[in-house]
Amino acid sequence: MKKRMMAVMMAATVACSALAGCSSGTSGSTAKAASGEQRTVADIQEYGKLKVGAKSDTVNIGIIDTATGEYEGYDIDVAYEMAAKIFDCTYDEAVEKKLVEFTSVTAKTRGGLLDNGELDCVIASFTTTEERKKSWNFTQPYRLEPVTFMVSKASGAETLADMDGFIIGVGQGTTTAELIGQYAKDKGIEINYEVQDFQYISDGVAALKTGQIDAYSVDRTGLLSYMDDTMMLTEDAFGVQDIGIALKLGNDELTKYMDDTLTELKESGRLDELKKKWGILTDEEVKAME
Repeated sequence: MKKRMMAVMMAATVACSALAGCSSGTSGSTAKAASGEQRTVADIQEYGKLKVGAKSDTVNIGIIDTATGEYEGYDIDVAYEMAAKIFDCTYDEAVEKKLVEFTSVTAKTRGGLLDNGELDCVIASFTTTEERKKSWNFTQPYRLEPVTFMVSKASGAETLADMDGFIIGVGQGTTTAELIGQYAKDKGIEINYEVQDFQYISDGVAALKTGQIDAYSVDRTGLLSYMDDTMMLTEDAFGVQDIGIALKLGNDELTKYMDDTLTELKESGRLDELKKKWGILTDEEVKAME
C-alpha cells in the first residue's frame, strides 16, 4: 500500500513538473516584462503577442476606430508587419489573430512605458535624435515627416514670419518647439511668440479652432487629417524628422530584427504601399519639399 501511495505521489510530482514546464515559457516572458527586463524575439513568440505603444488620436497614423474599438493607421500597419515577421505569418493573419497588443501612448508617456518593460517597442511618430539615442534604441526611419503650421485662414498668416505675437501650440514632450526656434534662426525671422503644450493633437487643433491659440505645429501628416474649410497649412516645411521604432535601451537583438524587417519592407515596396493606403508622404515627396 505504501509503495502504491509513493508511486501515485511520484506520478503527481512528475505531472506537476510537466505542466510547469509547458507553461514556463509564457510565465518567464511575462515575468520579464513585469520586471522591466528586455524581451527577446523568442520571449515575444512565447508570450504570443508583440506589445506596442501606439498613437490613438492621430487620423491615418494611429487612431482607434470608434465603431470597432480597433487601432488603425499607417503606424498600426507597420506594427502588424513586425508581428507578421516575428510570428512567421502574413500581415492578414497577424491582424486576424490580433498578434499585436496595443497600448495608447503620448509623447509624455511612451518613454517610461519602454523603460519599465511594459512595451516591446513604440511605433508612434517617435522622432529619432542623437539625444534620444542616449535613452532608447531606434531602428532606421520608417517614415520621414516635415513639420509645419496649421492656422485659421482668417489669420492672414502664410509663414512663421507672419506670426508675431502668436500663441503656437505644440505636442507635449515633442521636439517641435526647438525645431521652430531653429527654423526661425535659420531663416532670420525675428518675431515674438508664445508656445503652449498639448498632450493630444486633437486637443491642440480644438484649441486652434476655438481661438484659444493662433497656430498649431506638428508633423504635416498629422495636421492634414484635421483640415477643414476654415483652416490652412502655411508654406513652411521644416525640421524633416526621421521617425523610427523605439525600443528599450540596450535591446540590440530586437532592434536589429526590426531594423532588418524594415529594410525588407522598403526593398519590397511594401512601406510605400502602406503610405499610399493611408495618404502618407513618400520619402521622395518629403525631400522635394525641403
